[in-house]
Amino acid sequence: MNTPMVEVKGLRKRYPIYGPLGKLFPPKTHMNAVSGLSLQIYEGETYGLVGESGCGKTTTGRSILGLTKPEEGEIWYQGKDLVRLSEKEFRPLRRDIQMVFQDPLSSLSPWQRIGTILEEPLIVQGEQDAEKRRDMVLSILEKVGLSPEHYFRFPHELSGGQVQRLGIARALIIKPKLIVCDEPVSALDVSIQAQILNMLTELQKEMGLTLLFISHDMGVVRYLSDRIGVMYLGSLVEEAPTEELFANPMHPYTKALFASIPDISKKGKSREMLKGELPVRTDEFHGCVFHTRCPSADECCCREEPVLREVSPGHRVACYKAMEQ
Repeated sequence: MNTPMVEVKGLRKRYPIYGPLGKLFPPKTHMNAVSGLSLQIYEGETYGLVGESGCGKTTTGRSILGLTKPEEGEIWYQGKDLVRLSEKEFRPLRRDIQMVFQDPLSSLSPWQRIGTILEEPLIVQGEQDAEKRRDMVLSILEKVGLSPEHYFRFPHELSGGQVQRLGIARALIIKPKLIVCDEPVSALDVSIQAQILNMLTELQKEMGLTLLFISHDMGVVRYLSDRIGVMYLGSLVEEAPTEELFANPMHPYTKALFASIPDISKKGKSREMLKGELPVRTDEFHGCVFHTRCPSADECCCREEPVLREVSPGHRVACYKAMEQ
């Protein structure tokens, strides 16, 4: 396969957990939001990253963009390790890597008109011609399905779907190569979700984009992604091409995610659902990340974390039981 556009190696990010008196005393322990994660994203593909809320998906995306500083690991892009770059060294690369946020309205200035919001990245990147900036803004508004009259509106005057289109327009305005989409359709109606997803697919083909699509919705990820990585408790537990993963899920957590997808043909039939809550992965946590909720866990699973291994071309899984099959 070709050289990856982005390669993440051994990414690790921890957050302190303080006692009842807060930061007056040192933290009691740390929560491992991302723990030793490694993945590759290839040019022109859509890589879907799925898992429960709190599993580390957003932290991974923000680390790639330099919005969160990991404690360990490497993130390689164009021969440079983004983790080791200073803000000054990272700034030229921000043109290539952009993000679409889950709640775009909170990431937009309520005091600026849409035209000003979209022109600001162009000014930062050195475009001084005001007329050219305006033409570029009007062009991108058309691409995302907004009209020229939106140029003079404020973000709060838009509907939820229009605000998300604006968030996508802001990410695309400087013509990036990679876009990290952090659950961009999770708060939208189903019909609006379909419109946004279709638009992203068309823009990807037209502009040659590479997408990292973060979501907890397996249906959405299946529709959009070429490959899917399944995260649980800060670790990648399974990765495979989309159709291979849906045809042959191997990790118990992946199977549990598929079991949670509503199926009208099985209405009235009982389904085995994942029980228990997502635990906190502290420094004292040992063994397979899923052993506290896995029905097949044994002593070995509780003692040592399995390594992500390839079981078939492009299909990797971190599970002792799966490796025995």
